[in-house]
Amino acid sequence: MWVIMAVSIQLLSGPNVWAVADQGTFQDETECQAALSEAVPRTLSEGMRLAWEGGELKFVCVKVRANGQAGN
Repeated sequence: MWVIMAVSIQLLSGPNVWAVADQGTFQDETECQAALSEAVPRTLSEGMRLAWEGGELKFVCVKVRANGQAGN
């Protein structure tokens, strides 16, 4: 299972990472990447879109790992 993650780093408070739950989960990376390409920037608020365009916000597909499965 794959999910879209949003990633940003704030100078004083460090990284912010969250799952983009509105898009759901995907069976494989290709499906996730297709949904990501279709949704961004169309679904972003004005502030989020500006952060994304400026490189301050990134969206990536990440494979979900079961608990206790480090390194897999």
